[in-house]
Amino acid sequence: MYKFVHYTWNPIKGRCLHNCSYCYMKQINPNASQPRLAEYEFYTDLGKGNSIFIGSSTDMFADNIPSEWITQVLDFCHKKQDPERHNTFLLQSKNPRRFLEFINHPLMQHVVFATTIESNRFYPEIMNKAPKIEERVEAMEKIANQGFRTMVTAEPLMQFDHTDMVSIIKRCQPRLVAIGRNTRRDIILPEPTNEEVQLLVHELRKCIPKVHIKDNHNGWDVK
Repeated sequence: MYKFVHYTWNPIKGRCLHNCSYCYMKQINPNASQPRLAEYEFYTDLGKGNSIFIGSSTDMFADNIPSEWITQVLDFCHKKQDPERHNTFLLQSKNPRRFLEFINHPLMQHVVFATTIESNRFYPEIMNKAPKIEERVEAMEKIANQGFRTMVTAEPLMQFDHTDMVSIIKRCQPRLVAIGRNTRRDIILPEPTNEEVQLLVHELRKCIPKVHIKDNHNGWDVK
């Protein structure tokens, strides 16, 4: 999903509460069970000096995930940290408000907090049970204001209002914005035009340290 990530690790598995229509996991595993904590994952060797994306297959900060499970995951990662070559962890959620529940955990000093902002608009028939965009932005703003590293992924990027889109991404104070296209061609989404994407990227690069265009940008003339 991200070139800077060495590997993903999914100790919490199962169907995501948010049920976004475009979710690639729904295509890979359409009969996913209810969320569960896979305790065998706690035998995993996380290595040293790695960048690890925790929870790439389901949103482990969704409201239906027990806090005890999340704490177990964070405790395990902190316990396994090497004193000389720390791992860095990516936590990504469409419910970043729950990040704040665990913000004082010692592992969070080694975390990049990310959220998805597909558009400044909320498309209920697509985003389903995911939190509203403004809720995500408010939480990320609070996290960034406490000095933590933040990131935004705009994937799948959908039709947006330019000024508002730039504004809400800037409020998250991300060090990196990753922009990608819908990879599920069986799902039709309201996509922006090539010119709109170019303008968005141009504006973001004025104020964001790094704006990365993902390899799935087929049809968009952006770099």
